[in-house]
Amino acid sequence: MVLLLGSMMKTGDCMTTSPSSETARVIEEVIQATGAIVMGRRTYNLGDQFNGFEDTPYKVPHLVLSHSLPEKPAQGQTKFIFVADGLESALRQAQAAAGDRAVVIGGGADTAQQFLRAGLIDEIQIHLVPKLLGQGIRLFDHIDSKPIQLERTNVIDAPDVTHITFRVVR
Repeated sequence: MVLLLGSMMKTGDCMTTSPSSETARVIEEVIQATGAIVMGRRTYNLGDQFNGFEDTPYKVPHLVLSHSLPEKPAQGQTKFIFVADGLESALRQAQAAAGDRAVVIGGGADTAQQFLRAGLIDEIQIHLVPKLLGQGIRLFDHIDSKPIQLERTNVIDAPDVTHITFRVVR
């Protein structure tokens, strides 16, 4: 399964309090279900800039779509694989690493849009925080395709975040 995690917030705007019990359960379920993560280079650079990979709960390979290697590796124990030969190659490598667990497209609106345009997403999870930011990159902008039919499969209305899961209808 290829899962797109969409958070309707940007880096640095995360909750300042502990998550509710419902949200903590959703977070733990996603962590346990994740076998590999694919992200774009911008997301990698942002995470590295803020030492975001030092204490990540995702102890799985992270595949980074990039045309070049960073000067120095990110801090922490996360294994990064830089992929320069496209989405399909990154997905094949991520699926091999994930085994029977999910491949998560977890980093960057541009990366998410590329996977959506290519028809490579099976499920979309949106974690909607009740705060309008007014800036950032729109997750579903520039899809440039025919409408993508979704079937809502789950909603958890927690006090701090509304978690919505959709299956991509083929």
